[in-house]
Amino acid sequence: MGKTKLSVCGVLMHQKRFLIVKRSEKDDFLPNCWEFPGGGVEEGETVEDALCRELKEELGFDIAAEKAELVGISEEFTDNDKSNRYLQLNYVIVSTETPEIKLSSEHVAYDWAEADDVRLDDFLKNIVAEVNKSDSRKGE
Repeated sequence: MGKTKLSVCGVLMHQKRFLIVKRSEKDDFLPNCWEFPGGGVEEGETVEDALCRELKEELGFDIAAEKAELVGISEEFTDNDKSNRYLQLNYVIVSTETPEIKLSSEHVAYDWAEADDVRLDDFLKNIVAEVNKSDSRKGE
């Protein structure tokens, strides 16, 4: 039986744009890639605590877990025999004011992107689609 790695992702939105961060070129995992902030859930940590911790560590951004809305789950297998699974819980956090961002050493840049931004790969575009679907349900 393989392993399942659980992580959280925080999609910070402001004025219909999404905050993306760029990984360092020296990073062993996905160097120079743009992503949404987040990371692994640690042993004994709740998902909500992990989300708050990751956003604080990576962005210097404080959130209350109740302000984050779960919008979907991303799933990938990390090997050909599908024995190791990667599950990511995707949350959206809507900020009415422009947040002050203080990047950690894990990232070298940040920017505000729209849904059709060329820096978003298919994995990120699927998360954006989940966020937009959640946003459209609120209008029903």
